[in-house]
Amino acid sequence: MKQANQLALSFSADLQAVKRAQSDHIKQGDDETLHVQTTGASLTELYESLRNASQNSEENLQLTHAINRYIERFFMIDSPSHLKHSGEVLITELTMAGYLANDSIQLSTVDHISDLLRQGVSLKNRLHKTYTRTQIDRWVIAPIAVRIEGLLRDHSKEQALINLAFNYFLSAINIEQITGGERPDAYEATLYMAVQKALLGSEEAAIRLNLMDRYGVVAAQYANYARFNTQIDEAIESKLFDTLTRIVNRHGAVFRIINDASQCDDSFDQHVLTEKTFLGPYDAAIQAAYKHVNQGVNRGIIRSVIFLIITKFIIGIAAEVPYDLVVHGQVMWLPLAVNLLLPPIYMILLRLTLTMPDSRNTRALNHEASRILYQPLPKRPFINGYKRHFSGIYNVIYALLIIAVFIGVGWLLVQFAHFEWIHLIIFFVFISTASYLGFRLSRQIRKIEVGDEAQTTASILRDFIYMPFVAVGQKISETYSKLNIISRAMDMFIELPLKTIIGFLRRWGNFMSTKRDDL
Repeated sequence: MKQANQLALSFSADLQAVKRAQSDHIKQGDDETLHVQTTGASLTELYESLRNASQNSEENLQLTHAINRYIERFFMIDSPSHLKHSGEVLITELTMAGYLANDSIQLSTVDHISDLLRQGVSLKNRLHKTYTRTQIDRWVIAPIAVRIEGLLRDHSKEQALINLAFNYFLSAINIEQITGGERPDAYEATLYMAVQKALLGSEEAAIRLNLMDRYGVVAAQYANYARFNTQIDEAIESKLFDTLTRIVNRHGAVFRIINDASQCDDSFDQHVLTEKTFLGPYDAAIQAAYKHVNQGVNRGIIRSVIFLIITKFIIGIAAEVPYDLVVHGQVMWLPLAVNLLLPPIYMILLRLTLTMPDSRNTRALNHEASRILYQPLPKRPFINGYKRHFSGIYNVIYALLIIAVFIGVGWLLVQFAHFEWIHLIIFFVFISTASYLGFRLSRQIRKIEVGDEAQTTASILRDFIYMPFVAVGQKISETYSKLNIISRAMDMFIELPLKTIIGFLRRWGNFMSTKRDDL
């Protein structure tokens, strides 16, 4: 029976510290919670689901994004009355939208949120004289949203996992070989950021907040706060960060499974001390991860189809139909139908090519976990960040493939579906978006695989057809996420009137309740 090495012992100690902190929090906590009047909650939750579908964000990020939207609106009107009740208003909105269960948030947490927002307004007012609005959004608003989300959902075990993975990769990665020289000055901080991004899928704001906490950077020290955040901006934009993220991601499957096991097993801090007691919960976590990823891919397909239909419907009304009416005097139904139906159908067909890992991957995950946690630590770094190099002819063939696929598909649509230039543009935008969404879902499976990605006849054929569209779809998705036109339009024309009406109905209900008490 193998005993835990130093990495496993440190991980176990971190998990034990988390358990003690959670126990103390329960003992000292305020039992009184905030109750929300849920008039109109069903409509609000339905709208939020449609908005998330139109935005097509990751499930684990939706709560943070919702908080961020509220803070952006709140920071526009930072009057004392808004500050006083800001925490209560935020929890009310999140409960109405279905992110939180009613009566689940303690009043002490509500007050803490109000304090955080007051501090954020003070910091924003101090920084806006020197720094741009974009920098303030990145340095102040987004980290506060992550901090509040952390109060509503406990991520302390994830921090233990980050420490475990960071210490492992710190000794395993041969950074001198990767950089071709000496270790960079910001190497450890950049590696820490890369571990969080690669293993937890954290956005920039969560990485920024975690790093500020790690180095004790506080908002009260304005000059140091701004200087530190500028350094984080530089690190995130660096080539070293991208390289380390790619390396950690490639070797990260075992740590993701360990994280899942620790989240589900309250006794995992003891199980990790010996290999015999560890393998049972770990193997169960592997099977649970397979099931969870498979379900997540299915949900992702459904959300993607809804996203494509919503955006295509809006764009069809805004561009395609008016163009047909002006140029042809009637709607061209065949191009419209093809553009509306083919991308969702194509998305569903892509699901058939996404296969879950087999028993070989399970054995590899067990072997890797045993090596990392129960064998002596390596005396010298062994991960060199090797990247395959191909001759220039491959890039030429790839470029020609992209051109050929687009020309070929465009010719078929013109000849047999009577497409014109606007129909072709809309078709390629949506088929490329669908391809990129499918590619992102395939990466979810890749996150729990060890070694090189398995190649099958179906996957090779899939890649040949859709990789050109993936390359274009990535650019479209990045641009869309920055502009976010559909979501902003929904906020303006649906959310604002909806919440105004619901707010009036809630206040009217309270008024009528008071009148009944007076009778």
